[in-house]
Amino acid sequence: MLTVGVEEEFLLLDRDGAVVPAALDLVRASGAGGQVQPELMAYQIETATRVCTELGDLRSELVRLRQLVAEGAEREGLHMVAAGAPPYPSAAVAEVTAHPRYQAIARQFPTATAVAGGDCACQVHVGIPDREVGVQVLARLRPWLPVLLALTANSAVVNGGDTGWRSYRYRMQMHWPTFRPPGVWANPDRYDRTMQSLVDSGAAVDEAGVYLLARLSSRYPTVEVRVGDACLTAEDALLFAAVVRALVATIMLDLRIGWHDEPLRGRPLDSGLLTVARRGVDGLRVRAGWEPSLALPHRLSLLLEKVTPALIAMGDVEEVRRGFERIARHGTGADRQRALLSRATSRRAFIAALADAAVPALSVG
Repeated sequence: MLTVGVEEEFLLLDRDGAVVPAALDLVRASGAGGQVQPELMAYQIETATRVCTELGDLRSELVRLRQLVAEGAEREGLHMVAAGAPPYPSAAVAEVTAHPRYQAIARQFPTATAVAGGDCACQVHVGIPDREVGVQVLARLRPWLPVLLALTANSAVVNGGDTGWRSYRYRMQMHWPTFRPPGVWANPDRYDRTMQSLVDSGAAVDEAGVYLLARLSSRYPTVEVRVGDACLTAEDALLFAAVVRALVATIMLDLRIGWHDEPLRGRPLDSGLLTVARRGVDGLRVRAGWEPSLALPHRLSLLLEKVTPALIAMGDVEEVRRGFERIARHGTGADRQRALLSRATSRRAFIAALADAAVPALSVG
């Protein structure tokens, strides 16, 4: 049973959707220690679950931390929103957190910080036995990165309107010089040399600032999958985490039994990522899904088929199948964002609806 943990990034907005640089105050008031932290921009908060082995425990962690931050925001008259990008422009959108590392990032990358600093992600950590396995897993995650992005796309609304993209965050994040898929490395030494060269060349301030779509964590013995937008709901984040863990477990088993599938290289991966950032799951060809009543996009069906044995072994298969049913019937976070925008009678109503989606009305435990 592989361990799993999730880092989620959230926006602090006023009732009209303007970002509010109140993260440091809310972090101090939360009393949550290292589980609630400020992020690059002064209106972003990041939560980090405990290390979990059971999805039920992970769900409780996700809900508890969302409730904790949302309640703190509510006391200040603010909304906590889970979206890949701020939905409305505001004067404070360029305000960087008063922390030496974040200030250094802003100085070194002023354009990327101004354009993409306020974007929010959902990052899944899966425990690995060693870094040798880790670099092999990274190479074999590459073909699935567009599918994972499509599954989590949740930044359709920016500057108060529908951008036409499912993950506008992906487009904006391309301003960071290291925002790209992981490479194919022969061993951890090669990986480490690449990380160091990116820092030495000025493409990142440190190893933690190398924003690969998947990487070896610089802090934990994990593979960290970073391709996903911040998820609209806790259930979306839970589905993403379950799928990522099962995919890593499947790849590790393939490696153990000597299955040497060739890692995807070159432009097709970049093109696939841009396609799903624009079109979401519609960018994946459709065929009959694993259940006759559903029509899942082709690559989503293949992903589910690939990870189903691992899901069964971990006891997660029904949870994930329910999640895929939800995607098939109601769409991804981006689709639901668009629906909320179309139904909202005012800017305030839209922001309130996003905030309501972020914190489910169910008790922990």
